[in-house]
Amino acid sequence: MKVKIAVVQMHIKQYHPEENLKKAVQFLKKASGKANIIVFPEDFITGPISDKLELADTKHKYVKLFQKFAKKYNIDIVAGSIIEKDKLGIYNTAYYIDSKGKIKSKYRKINLWLPQENVFSRGDKISLFNTKYGKMGLIICWDLIFPELFRNMTKKGVKIVICPSYWTYEDAQYGLKYDKNSDVKLVNAVGICRAFENQIIVVFCNAGGNVGHKKHKEKLLGQSQISVPFIGAIKKLAHNKEAMFIQEIDTSILHDAEKTYKIRQDLKDRIM
Repeated sequence: MKVKIAVVQMHIKQYHPEENLKKAVQFLKKASGKANIIVFPEDFITGPISDKLELADTKHKYVKLFQKFAKKYNIDIVAGSIIEKDKLGIYNTAYYIDSKGKIKSKYRKINLWLPQENVFSRGDKISLFNTKYGKMGLIICWDLIFPELFRNMTKKGVKIVICPSYWTYEDAQYGLKYDKNSDVKLVNAVGICRAFENQIIVVFCNAGGNVGHKKHKEKLLGQSQISVPFIGAIKKLAHNKEAMFIQEIDTSILHDAEKTYKIRQDLKDRIM
């Protein structure tokens, strides 16, 4: 099965959803008719809002808007992640919406980044769903670090895992004194590793640019990429500039990986 995926490494203007939505529409127009799926980064509508929670979506207005966009532009959309609030808490939520406007998966981030732990609630269910391009799963940013999440999805037959992200250089914190590119190396290594060790396709879509205000500024990593077994990253934006790429992938490579390593077969008979 062949599928063309558009990955949007977007510069996000914090606290300005109207401007970010206008930009997202421009990318949708560019991808329409050329790609089957378009992926946006984590927090792509508002930017991080831990200190401005009144911007959290309480009425599902954003996902409804992207359902309309999916039908209008005839493209499947991974709506990055949206901060949503309901009676149970505030969740960092990713959606997969097909080209008919149907929500195929709603995923609430399980592994929260450390500063988010006292602000957001954790999700408690993995994302696993069928599409015309094969079985897929959604994760968000820091989830990438946890191999057990991938093993769980692999055991259940996932083929493509999509990871919207908002990953900065400053996330490395103390690691910066050892290497200013610490987390660049981390995401480049882990994305490829997850593809190889699980025989899956990993789509990592990060934001780009510089964000923040006077007292708190951050620089996004960029490094958006698609990784597959045998090869590694078949397409990567090795910078943090705003850009979109469209890459065709052929899922038949996963069958060859299984014939070679038999990881999925081996996992069926294992307790651990």
